[in-house]
Amino acid sequence: MIAAILFDFGGTLDTDGVHWSEKFWDIYQAFGLPLAKADYEKAYVAAEQKIAQETISPTMTFRETLHLQTKYQIAHLIDNGILNRDKTPVDLDSRLADRCYDEVLQNLQRVRPQLDTLQISYKMGLVSNFTGNLTTVCAELGIDSYFPLIIDSAIVGVSKPDPEIFRIAVKQSGFAASDCVVVGDSYERDIVPGKAAGCRTIWLRGRSWKEPEKTDQADYTIKSIMEEIEKQCYEEDYCNSSAILIIKRILEKHLLKEEEPK
Repeated sequence: MIAAILFDFGGTLDTDGVHWSEKFWDIYQAFGLPLAKADYEKAYVAAEQKIAQETISPTMTFRETLHLQTKYQIAHLIDNGILNRDKTPVDLDSRLADRCYDEVLQNLQRVRPQLDTLQISYKMGLVSNFTGNLTTVCAELGIDSYFPLIIDSAIVGVSKPDPEIFRIAVKQSGFAASDCVVVGDSYERDIVPGKAAGCRTIWLRGRSWKEPEKTDQADYTIKSIMEEIEKQCYEEDYCNSSAILIIKRILEKHLLKEEEPK
């Protein structure tokens, strides 16, 4: 039986299937910043690499983490002449981070009722490539009570796409791997290693800057969240719901159905 759900955090739970590379770009466009996406993507990668080299305090909040990312992104864009230093507001990085943070809060508020429902039937966990402060972040966002199991790559010393990080999560869940479902937006970092660890998989094929060549490791795929919602609108009243509710429907209508006695 399906007993546990292992969610990715970044790009899955916090943004409802939008990879953070795309989420930041949305905010950049909303602010009307004069730069090409290719230049932004270089700044995004540079910021991620710089953060990976730092020791992040376990008490750093999500807002502070976002601010650190936008700070390094803007610094890269200025240092490489993409943005004009004299014309760039000194508080631009914090304003970008605040906008991202507010949108994450709005999304989590929207999915909270579905998390309430899911935790009744399933043990839920987070498995994330993070910076050592995921427990603090979950408490800050008010979702820590949903996830008694939190696997932060910086804490356990193993990162995706190594399947070992999912084996650690499975062991801590107390269930067999076949009783666990991995849910994530990254095919290479969530679905492939989750499957290799013996788990069932649900791929949120949302917005990302990279498409995999093969997708056969996903037991179920949501190609477009809105498309999937629209398919069910005539059957049930969840047209305004999130990917989390759709995941619940997948568990009920597909994965659980497969386990029924013939």
